Amino acid sequence: MVMPLVLLLAAPLLVQSQKPNGPVPQASAPQASTSQVSAGPLAGGLFSAGQLRQRCLSNVPADASYCFAYITGVHDTVRAYEAWLNQREFCVPRHVPQGDLRQAFIDYLRDKPSDLSGEAASVVVVALKIRYACGSGARGAPPAPARSGKP
Repeated sequence: MVMPLVLLLAAPLLVQSQKPNGPVPQASAPQASTSQVSAGPLAGGLFSAGQLRQRCLSNVPADASYCFAYITGVHDTVRAYEAWLNQREFCVPRHVPQGDLRQAFIDYLRDKPSDLSGEAASVVVVALKIRYACGSGARGAPPAPARSGKP
């Protein structure tokens, strides 16, 4: 049963990799105004980019922790699939602070507010692909192997 889960999780990456400058998948009907962000989850329990952005900009420690955990979880999940699929989606430098990943997401939405109603995980992936684009020829190249701290 691993394969259907893989396809489900990788689907936004495959769609986005085919249309790098296209719109981010929408989880529900577009809202009338991009400044309005619903308080609840989107259809199917999905979290919107606007909802994640609210948590990322919040001064409440639990919200900030949620933001960092969500974005880092998306990053780590994509990296795991990159290794498994032998393909690169983005090229984040080693040891990049979580705050830099968060800022990439916030900056992306500042420049592309129309994606506030998009699925949060898909928007995080697009933001990281734009901020940490791989050099020419690196797209589709296998990820660098993970190294343990042991010689």
